[in-house]
Amino acid sequence: MPIFEYKCQKCGNDFELLEKASDAGKKKCPNCGSENVVKQISVFSAVVKEGQSKKCHTCSDHSCPHSGH
Repeated sequence: MPIFEYKCQKCGNDFELLEKASDAGKKKCPNCGSENVVKQISVFSAVVKEGQSKKCHTCSDHSCPHSGH
């Protein structure tokens, strides 16, 4: 089940909901109970597992903040 982010237009609360595909009903703000909520665009996050090398695969060797140097 995916997690979606919402913002309440009444109180400004940002919250997440774990939703099934069958959850087609109106969403409610857990803070104020308003149904005036808008789905937000989520930022994708990925975790890269560190192996033998501490070299980052997306940065140059001299500027990588993940290499520990």
